[in-house]
Amino acid sequence: MSVAAASAALLTLTACGGAAASQSGNALAGGIVTAWSADLTTLDPATASSAQDWEVATNVYQGLLMPEWTTTDDGSLLWSGLDLAPGLASSFEMEGSTATLHLRDDVKFYPSGNPLTAEDVIFSFGRIFELGRTGDLNNGGLYGIDQFEVLDDHTIRVSFEDRQGNPVAATATLMQTFRMPNYGIIDSVEALEHATDTDPTATEWLKNNVAGTGPYYVADRTPGQQLILAAVPDGIIDPGYDSVTVRVINNGNTASLLRGGEINVGVYGLTQRDLNDLESAGLVIDHEKTPEFTYLQMATETGPLADPTVRQAIGYALPYEQIIDSVYFDRASRATSYVNEAAPGYAETFAQYTTDLDTARKLMDEAGNPSVSFPLHFNNSDPELEDTAILIQDSLAQIGVDVTIRPETPAAFQQLITQRATSGEGAPDALLVKWSSWIDDPKTPVSYATTTGGVNNYSMWSDPRVDEIAAANQFADLTDERAATYIEAQEIVADAAPLLPIARVGRSVALADGMTGASFAPEFGLRYWTLQPAE
Repeated sequence: MSVAAASAALLTLTACGGAAASQSGNALAGGIVTAWSADLTTLDPATASSAQDWEVATNVYQGLLMPEWTTTDDGSLLWSGLDLAPGLASSFEMEGSTATLHLRDDVKFYPSGNPLTAEDVIFSFGRIFELGRTGDLNNGGLYGIDQFEVLDDHTIRVSFEDRQGNPVAATATLMQTFRMPNYGIIDSVEALEHATDTDPTATEWLKNNVAGTGPYYVADRTPGQQLILAAVPDGIIDPGYDSVTVRVINNGNTASLLRGGEINVGVYGLTQRDLNDLESAGLVIDHEKTPEFTYLQMATETGPLADPTVRQAIGYALPYEQIIDSVYFDRASRATSYVNEAAPGYAETFAQYTTDLDTARKLMDEAGNPSVSFPLHFNNSDPELEDTAILIQDSLAQIGVDVTIRPETPAAFQQLITQRATSGEGAPDALLVKWSSWIDDPKTPVSYATTTGGVNNYSMWSDPRVDEIAAANQFADLTDERAATYIEAQEIVADAAPLLPIARVGRSVALADGMTGASFAPEFGLRYWTLQPAE
């Protein structure tokens, strides 16, 4: 398989971007202005852990590849499943267990002016292995930097392996690794000037500085207050707007800022009610069915929640339709699996759980009516999660389960997951999670959330058969037999109920009238460079 030169979508964006911007005088004075309810935690793509981190990474760094885009009738851009387009690699070929990527020879890092070479790729991925941030790399058949081979200054060959070092076939699924925002390519020459004996990967410097190729660079930043991005001069992508101003508003009201014209792009801190009101006020609301969904995840190793019957009772007490109707209006649907709907092997195994308080009470009786109470943590940058948590609290109270609502900053929330999933540390509570699998393959959610040592397995639940299925099929061909085993895994998980999918919520972007080109892909974060003044 080969991806040649530049994709039509990218060429169209690049060609139209500069022209549209110059004709309209940027359409809106000041370029893009948006607001975040929480600041980013790092500028280093390798250690990004929040939506804000990923958003900046996708705008100041570029990966080897990017999603292939399909343009909708209203001008939005949708990712095209497993189809890939060139990024810093102009093309690639897959043969057997290897992929050969050909780097563009016209790329320079900004502001250093250093040319992009294969050594920058080796440095960028090598430091990820050194930092131990390898969950997605391992999922993509990459376990060490020795699997990357420099053929010349602009050519890299990657060999894919399983955990035991056995070759596995290079596939479109494995190649998705190279489009993820965590894997932007860093200027190795610039970064190494700031490395020290105690910090050989320059992580401390990269936390607060950018050494990327654009499309934007950080022109100014006041942590906790404001971030200003400016277009890289003569970059390989010409954004539709020359500048992006991000205001960190904490508890401020994003909807009011949009309505008052103080910002012109809104992604975070907006409820569906806000979006409906903004649409009525003349703003453009773009909603697309990206694979984000919400789910309840419970600790399972101790206390009443260790009993699957109690967890099943909670499954029958969740107010699914009430959440969809009153929190998401008509922009969500019931989630009946934690696997992407487009993935081969998707099955609606959680459809058995409907809001049925009588059944929930009977199950609590079977469990001996234990006293059940737990804190429910959620990311406080998303107001819809708080509204959902309140409805869950009220509904579970009707079967005698006492829930304490605990909002967390994005960084603290991610730490709760990471500590328990990777080291078993932390209180056995519960989480309300919004998550998106970046590829249409059941292996990612099954392995991450419901296998021994899974990087998102806050529940610390596992089952030998599910572990076996995940291990045997991680790199297997997408056959009917493989799909059947993943359906079996979902059935086991649904019966044990360590997590309970609630709603498929997609993603919404609010734009001032006169803007178009919002991009939607499974990974979190808005690509500012695709936004254009409407013609």
